[in-house]
Amino acid sequence: MDEIMHSIKELRKTLEGKIDSCITKEKAENMVADIVNNLHPAQRKAVMPTTTEEVLERFAQFSSSAKNKPESAWTSEYGRKFGSMKNFILAAKGNQPLYENSKSVLAESGVSGGGYLVPTEFSANVARIMNEVSPIMQIANVMPMGSWKRQLPKQTSNLSVGWVAENGIRGISNPTFGQIEQVAKVLATVVKCTDELIRDSAVNLTQFLSELVAEAMALEIERVALVGDTTKGDPFKGVYNTDGLAKIDMAGTSVSFDDIANLIFKLNDANAAGSVLVLSRTGLSKLLKLKDANGNYLWQPPAATGAQPTIWNTPYVVSSQIPNDIDTDKTIALFGRFNRHLLISPRQEMVVKVSQDASSWNADTSKADSAFMLDQTWLRFTQALSIDVTFGNAFSCLTFK
Repeated sequence: MDEIMHSIKELRKTLEGKIDSCITKEKAENMVADIVNNLHPAQRKAVMPTTTEEVLERFAQFSSSAKNKPESAWTSEYGRKFGSMKNFILAAKGNQPLYENSKSVLAESGVSGGGYLVPTEFSANVARIMNEVSPIMQIANVMPMGSWKRQLPKQTSNLSVGWVAENGIRGISNPTFGQIEQVAKVLATVVKCTDELIRDSAVNLTQFLSELVAEAMALEIERVALVGDTTKGDPFKGVYNTDGLAKIDMAGTSVSFDDIANLIFKLNDANAAGSVLVLSRTGLSKLLKLKDANGNYLWQPPAATGAQPTIWNTPYVVSSQIPNDIDTDKTIALFGRFNRHLLISPRQEMVVKVSQDASSWNADTSKADSAFMLDQTWLRFTQALSIDVTFGNAFSCLTFK
């Protein structure tokens, strides 16, 4: 009897161990979510503060963070005259008694419409943060414009070669080129600062405003670059809506290894070389579970510390601007040469207009918000740029769930 009880105890211990080691569907989902969260923290959805409370809340978070370090002295022309972002804003408002010629100094920028070129340090800070916030800004072909409009060659077909017989007529096959007319459009955002914030000298105002502006602009540029639709009011076509994009549907009711193979091998070798996958966090979580015919996962962890994970040895980036509601419940994965055929072309340095008298309609309260009545200073930042896809055939897209 003792032997039987001992055997039962051992069996129970074994079974309990097996049960604990089983990966249920819920456990698998949690494991996948943990991997995605650890490797790809969610991109911040930049929502500009529109009320005094929202500004002060963001301000309080920043002022208590490690980012709020003493503001370095500026070295640009504006810096030598104003010294800090606070003084620059006060001068733009006409409330800076330290500089009798502040308006004439600001007017030296030659910007019309009452706006002023922001200091070099601020523009550089915004550009840096935009690249950090948006993975698309990191992989796109950033090519500044020297004018508001320009023509660029656009490849519309590939070059082909062929064998000919001795003394035969040599065939000629050239790649076909068209033209892209780049026309810069203005992207703007408004930061509604409380006057308390402007007056507070204990905060690095350059860094604080840089973060607000960069987040909003970077994510909007990313959205338009990926899924911009001119038929729905966007100024440019994104990759998803560009002519020539190879669109692929799932073979079954859910995404499979074959679908990913079709996505990647839809492009020829020339276009696939150096290509990158762009997908959402939701899309990535679905692909993490896929295996090939040999049982190998498509997603591979980094081979070394600091290296990037891959999907079937293909580099990828995760974007919060990829929609997850295509055809109700589907998302997309884009594949292509972003660093060559997706152009993001800044035209003009950033311009700011400062006002304490501006007002706007508040749909939530059905009343007009007034900077004057709310004791606020409104800063309108504008940036001119163009977003263009030069060769749609260099991209493919999979719609899946």
